[in-house]
Amino acid sequence: MTESEWSPSSSVIRSGRLTWAQQEWVHWVPTDTDTSFEDNICAVIPGRDVPVDHVVTAVRDVLVRHEGLRSLIHRAGQEGSRQYVCPVDERLDDVIQVTDEDVAGRRRFDTPWRRTCFRIGAEWPIKVVLYATGGLARRIDIVVDHVAIDPWGMRVLCDDLTRAIRSRAAGREPFGAERTGRVEGAEQPIDVALSETSPAGLVYQRRALGYWEQRLLGFRKALDGHTPHSGPSASEQGAFRSCWLISRRAGQAAGVIARATGVSPSAAFLLAFGTAVCAVERSPQAGLFAISANRFSAGARRSVRKATMTMPVLVPGLARGDAADSYRRALADCAAQQLYGHRFANADPYATERMCEEILEDLYKTGVAYPRFSYMDDSVTNDFNPVWPAEKDGFPGDVTADDRTVTFTPPRPLGARYMLTVLHRRAGAVLSLQWGDATGWGETAESMLLHIEDLMVWAASEYALDAPVFGQAGTIA
Repeated sequence: MTESEWSPSSSVIRSGRLTWAQQEWVHWVPTDTDTSFEDNICAVIPGRDVPVDHVVTAVRDVLVRHEGLRSLIHRAGQEGSRQYVCPVDERLDDVIQVTDEDVAGRRRFDTPWRRTCFRIGAEWPIKVVLYATGGLARRIDIVVDHVAIDPWGMRVLCDDLTRAIRSRAAGREPFGAERTGRVEGAEQPIDVALSETSPAGLVYQRRALGYWEQRLLGFRKALDGHTPHSGPSASEQGAFRSCWLISRRAGQAAGVIARATGVSPSAAFLLAFGTAVCAVERSPQAGLFAISANRFSAGARRSVRKATMTMPVLVPGLARGDAADSYRRALADCAAQQLYGHRFANADPYATERMCEEILEDLYKTGVAYPRFSYMDDSVTNDFNPVWPAEKDGFPGDVTADDRTVTFTPPRPLGARYMLTVLHRRAGAVLSLQWGDATGWGETAESMLLHIEDLMVWAASEYALDAPVFGQAGTIA
């Protein structure tokens, strides 16, 4: 059954339009396909040897609490897409899988559930697998489609499920105070979508779109005269690829930079990425789209819903004559753009897409005015593994390696055209670069990751070392 053939059942509790964040995600997924498993967000939590029936009840508690996990999405373009919340018991048996399979010694995501391709118009976007022995849960795997959750939301989901399991095992109901109205509950996607089109929401949208227009005009002006990097035509798009680098040096350097300058580690990685993009594209500036967590209320922070959206950031290339001074200025500017841009990240994706196409013209969707940047730290990833290509099952674990080895993964049918994802932990960092065959980035991907690492180490040295040169990895000791 395709989504175009699907119609809501009479048991639907309520329905509504999609949030801007949901619309941004489904906009890129063809309506006649399942969503790709590579974009699932997964977690593993201990079963704590709790009876399986208590865990099942706890999963039900969490599904009651978060409507987006028990919703169906009908995609029909900008105005017609809707979501339908179903009764919690309607498809509970489809969500939960109990197995006695032995997972001892197996890597965290070396299971078939990790590769679920959800049909978001015909099934709920979550699978929970209970590995049990003798009726006791030993391990719980959680797989959720990205349309319903983001990395922050997965952390919330893990915390909520753990709380629910403990409560049920002790004979209590979880989330009781919220049900009595004593504390604010979790945001629900349909309510968020309603608020986005309310009078106050429309005022915010006008301000957000004004901010986007201002930034995009700045992109266009800074890139006047630049010729986009040549590559295959759109009809020769081909597959999508990725590679990653584990770097103790880059992760620790980010902490040094943050303490010395007062900017966030995210801004330091963003600037290093933008500088590498400028080197590859032979451009004086790069227009990046940094991903914002977009959670400004207690209800949003308690919600699992997908809330991340992009915001435009203009990054200059590194001036050769005064590299240290230009980098200092650019770092402060990137931090300021991130801080201010977070206010207006939640913008109508159809409106911002039109704006990008109209203002940036032939520069849009090229390497100089399209790359995405995503940053996650321990506040999101402390107890579970976020989304990574399936070829890296169980990764990342050890982030302390420093052998400068860049690992390439097999091609995939769907993916990001240009993107850097940074997983930053105190001991180190993982840099994951993604690109499409049509971009031409494949030939320079390894150099980009190594250059980003070199830039971070150089900046952390307070520019005492020689400025790194793109393509000459190892110039920073």
